[in-house]
Amino acid sequence: MNLREQGIAKLKEFSENHLSNYAKSRNFDYGPSKRDNVSNLSKYITHRIIDEQEVIQTAHSKFAYIKIEKFIQEVFWRTYWKGWLEMRPRVWTTYIEDLKQLEKQKDSVEYQQAISGKTSIECFNDWANELIKYNYLHNHARMWFASIWIFTLKLPWQLGADFFLKHLLDGDAASNTLSWRWVAGLQTKGKNYLATKFNINTFSAKKYEVLKLNDQASPLFETTSFEIQPLHFDKVENENSLFLLHNLDSNFLQKFQNKYNHFALLDFNSILESKNYSKQVLDFKSSINEELIDQLKSNFNSDLVVKNKEDLLKIVKDKNIKNIITPYINCGYENDFMNEIKKKIKITYLARDYDQFCYPFATKGFFGFKEQIPKILSKIL
Repeated sequence: MNLREQGIAKLKEFSENHLSNYAKSRNFDYGPSKRDNVSNLSKYITHRIIDEQEVIQTAHSKFAYIKIEKFIQEVFWRTYWKGWLEMRPRVWTTYIEDLKQLEKQKDSVEYQQAISGKTSIECFNDWANELIKYNYLHNHARMWFASIWIFTLKLPWQLGADFFLKHLLDGDAASNTLSWRWVAGLQTKGKNYLATKFNINTFSAKKYEVLKLNDQASPLFETTSFEIQPLHFDKVENENSLFLLHNLDSNFLQKFQNKYNHFALLDFNSILESKNYSKQVLDFKSSINEELIDQLKSNFNSDLVVKNKEDLLKIVKDKNIKNIITPYINCGYENDFMNEIKKKIKITYLARDYDQFCYPFATKGFFGFKEQIPKILSKIL
């Protein structure tokens, strides 16, 4: 069973057996051995092995929207974060600049204790170890972890976001960066999220008797303002084109049968390895790449792989390529890599209709986006 088949099977099993109870049970973290109260689809959706639209369509085919509203909203949160960040890319670039300034702090005792699960806070240590072992945390645990990191351990939120992004199989630059900002009180200015002993012990399977947390902390503050930049979606020309498939939109060619002249895999792993992504995350992405290469071989008789600018320049020269097309790449390390190549070569980003329709609704907070969900559903169902 390949990864797409796995994702579809999980989506079907969850929709048929657990979706109806999702709203009531989703906030409980029962630990790694019991995850049937959540969908377990995030790593597949992050890489669009299965995509948001088919997840929503499958769920909606089982139950009326009013019954599964909370689940549908959770799927749309990911879309909202992506659209929000696409209109404010300086949030990402500022975060990257901050990480460079904070690099030396990774040598501190406090940081090393946090990432190795050796602090004085038992629950935090459990989650740190769980993240490293399983490359996943329940969403509620992610919020608790981030709150303790920022307000009790008093570590920079940027370093915590970096730790998550490089260890989560479902790591997504927009969702991860903006969720950490939200916990810190930067995303919704003046409103932070504070983990409490009561909340943790109410919603986690393991009970923690001694928890000394800073649950009275004030939100963080920043002076930088991030203005909205207009969204731009490229116009695609197919003449003598090279299509670059990548694992951030893995089922693109299965969904869209546009005709291109040449095909190659765009492999980001060497870039992510240079950013110190965990081996487990890199291995998962490699497994997706291997399946994509098999698709390109069987469907288009191509075994071309692009890992850097030089690889791409050689293909362009050898094949006399006029247009390079790739599925839209959102803010993140992969897009930073592509932006460097774009300085030398014109590359067209091909955006899905779903993204083009949804992203413009992400101008403000999620409440405003949520009001548009019925309109979006009427478009995609």
